Amino acid sequence: MATRVRKPAIFRKILVPLDGSPLAESVIDYVERMADPARTTVTLLQVVAPVKPGSLLRLDESAALRTIADQRAKAEQYLERIRARLARRRIAARTVVRAGDPAAIIVDRARAEGVDLIALTTHGRTGLRRLLMGSVAEAVLRKSSVPVVLARGRGR
Repeated sequence: MATRVRKPAIFRKILVPLDGSPLAESVIDYVERMADPARTTVTLLQVVAPVKPGSLLRLDESAALRTIADQRAKAEQYLERIRARLARRRIAARTVVRAGDPAAIIVDRARAEGVDLIALTTHGRTGLRRLLMGSVAEAVLRKSSVPVVLARGRGR
């Protein structure tokens, strides 16, 4: 009787939300191992803070627009650096920057892009810090209709 070797699941589309921190980047190590360079496309997503009415009141309109543009440009540069890292491993990746509520944007992008997996890092907050700051990872787990892999952040 022949023994069948089970191959790991092939994820064709992986969504990787990143917040710009080195801690969040630790999930990339896992993504590199899960991705099949011939079949997988990774979408790197960074959600920037939305501009709330009144938050830029002290700035004139052109200064406010520059602030928003600077925030998006920094996010795009950051994601491009991660995309290049994946490209060196021959993993296709694209970058997306959106503004809004992180958990809602992550779940919406996963649905819109038809991803097979969401891979993100949990910051591991507990107690009062978690209560005050909330948990994006927890909200994504609750709201997502696709599998979610949580990597425990290294460091800090």
